Formats: sequence, structure tokens, C-alpha cells
Amino acid sequence: MEKSILKTSIISLGLWLLLLGCAEQNVNREDDLTLPDFSFIGLSEPLADKENIKISVHVKIPHTELQFIRSGDEYLARYEVAVNLADQDNERISGEIWSDSLRLTEYKESRNSTNTIVTVKTFKVPASELTINVRVTDLYTKKSHVLSSGIDQSLMYSGALSLGNIMILENGTSDKSKLLMNESFYEIIDTLRFNVRLLGDNFPFKLNYELKVRDEIKVNETRLVDHAAPIDSLLNFVVPLTDMHYSNYTLFLTAEDSEGNKAATKVNFRVRIRGVNFDVENMDEAVKQLIYLASDRQIKEMMIGSEIEKTEKFKLFWEALDPTPGTIDNELMEEYYRRIAFSLEAFTVIQEGWKTDRGMIYILFGPPDEIQRGPFELDRKPYQVWQYYHLGKNFVFKDQTGFGDYKLDQSYLDQGDWRFRY
Repeated sequence: MEKSILKTSIISLGLWLLLLGCAEQNVNREDDLTLPDFSFIGLSEPLADKENIKISVHVKIPHTELQFIRSGDEYLARYEVAVNLADQDNERISGEIWSDSLRLTEYKESRNSTNTIVTVKTFKVPASELTINVRVTDLYTKKSHVLSSGIDQSLMYSGALSLGNIMILENGTSDKSKLLMNESFYEIIDTLRFNVRLLGDNFPFKLNYELKVRDEIKVNETRLVDHAAPIDSLLNFVVPLTDMHYSNYTLFLTAEDSEGNKAATKVNFRVRIRGVNFDVENMDEAVKQLIYLASDRQIKEMMIGSEIEKTEKFKLFWEALDPTPGTIDNELMEEYYRRIAFSLEAFTVIQEGWKTDRGMIYILFGPPDEIQRGPFELDRKPYQVWQYYHLGKNFVFKDQTGFGDYKLDQSYLDQGDWRFRY
């Protein structure tokens, strides 16, 4: 579909609003239209009794996820972490709740998204499919976010031979404690380091690892583990890489013992540009999502060239808009794609959420201060009123079809050239 032309004044308005959204967070909304910033990984390892497995849950919380208050000469944050492990029937099989605090000497440390806390808990549970639910609560604001992830051990445990989850290490380190927490590298890497737990007693073992990007095999290597290795081994792999680029990768690992028993495991990871959300599969998608900030000409120009050329043009576009040049973070880009990600999750019905009317308003103006929902009469169509008190703006969305595809009220479409439609 056609879209309106974005004018310079509207770009400035959108950028200002985005910056406002970066600087202020209203936690007293009727609807909390935000995404969690924390991440976690659940790692499964086989145990010698073969009836149970060890699950290590690593929770990573950025300082920016927490509210810090002045406490003497320091700044104090308090938080609670709750971990729940459930079986296939969603029945709780284990878990734990704990709280802690963090003290900083300088307030600016609390606003740096690269500063994080990592907390770890370990559980012994039956070897079966399970779901891990993690809730992080700021104890000052009482604001909570929840994330869930499943662990499928169907291929990893075969009795005589077992593999744990692949543990990818952060770029440039061999420190086994430096795990890649959010399955993303933020720059091109030339070496991939990972560990995996192997349990078995029929030597020797043949291990094959295969690295794929989309359908292209980048690495395919086989290695033998002889009888000198212990039956419960933490194996270390160092994989040289060439011709890497920003994309999604899958690492497959298979093991076979001398009796023909097999086990397998895999992990997905990304090489990505800082700030670009996880839902973007490639650079073309990231560029298309600039519809609310970039002109048609700019978007077309960024779509031309190789993957590396597109990436460089994309980075230059955002560098020109960076509110804090010279720092690692581009807060504007991070906020923009954070809103894209939320729109995908919250507003996708017929179209992808970021292409919808509610997605457009959310991306440009951020979370509303209040949402009113109707109707209260049976003969009226459902509607939502998004109220932005600090901007003096209200937006009315109507669901004309009854399928949850809310459209911005027609009266708002004539008010400016900021309007876009897919």
C-alpha cells in the first residue's frame, strides 16, 4: 500500500518524542506497555544417575531495569527474582524466590545499559521436557516482568550417551563463567568458543559440530574423544570463523559412541547490531522498519548493495541521530527498536504489529499514560482511547471487524503528514 511522505518537521517531532520516551518512564499506567530488559538462559546438563538432570538458570539484569534511590553517599536498588520450573502439564516441579540489592557509588552507572547483574541458581529435576519461568521485580517500584523458555531434552538423553546444552562463551574469552547470556554477539566475531557436557562410557566418541546461517553450512568438523577422557566430561571447542556477517546462526552438535548410541543438541545465536531487536531476521527488515523516521529515498538507498554495505549505511543513518555520540549506546536506536519489538508482540493480528495503527502510534509516541476501553453498550464496536497527558494528545482506535484489528479513527488521518499505512 502507499504511504504518506514524511516531512522534516514530522521527523523532528518523532525524534523528540522518542527521546522523551528514553528520558522518562511512567510506571503508573493502567496498562504497562513495555518489554522486559532482563534476559536469562536455562542450561541443562546430564547427571550420572541418568534419571535426573541439572538445570542452571542464569539471570542477567541490566542496571537500567532497576530504580536506584539515594542512600547516603551511594545509590541503592533492590530486586527480587523468582524462578519456576514446570513440566509438560504446567505443574511446578521446582523453583526458588530470592531477593538482593545493588549499591553504586555513581548514579551514571545505573543508566548504562551495558552494566549488568548476573545471578545464578541450580536445580536438580527429572530428565523431561520442562518450561522455565523467570520473574524479576523491582522492589521499589513494584514493577515486574516475566520471561519464559522451554528446554527440550528429547535428543540429548539416550541412556548410554547424553549431551548437555551448548554453552557459548562471550566473544574473545575462554573464561567458562562468561556465558553468552542473550544468545547475541554485538559485533562480527572471528572465533566461536563453546562448552558442552558429555556423559557416556562407550569409548571412543565421535563428535560432529555444524554451523549454519540460514541454509548455508559455514563450518562442518568432526573430532574424536578417546578413552583418556573421563566419562563425565566438559568438552571445550574453539572454532575459527571466516566470512561472518550480521545474521542468525544455528550450531548443531551430534555425538556417537562405539556402540552406535547417539545424542544431539543445538543452539541458536545471532551476530547483530546493538539496539536492533531480536525479531529482525536481516538488515532489509531493519531498514523497512525505519518507515516512521526515514524518507522513502533514504530507505531505498539503504536497501541497495551487499549485506555489509547495507549495514554500514544503516549504522551511518543512526550515528547521525545518536543523542549521545561518543558512547557505546545509541539510546534512540535502542528505544526505537524496543518499541518495534513490543508492537510485534502486542499488536500483531492481521498485519505485523509494527505496521498497524496502534503500532505506529506506540512507536512514535511511546506507551500511553492511560488506555480507556469500550464499549459498554452491546450495539457499539470495540474501541480504545490512548491518552497522553504530558503531550496533550488522545488517539481513538476502533475495531470495525471485531477481529482485534484496531484502526485509528478517520478524523485523525487528516491532521498531518506523519500518517503511514501498509
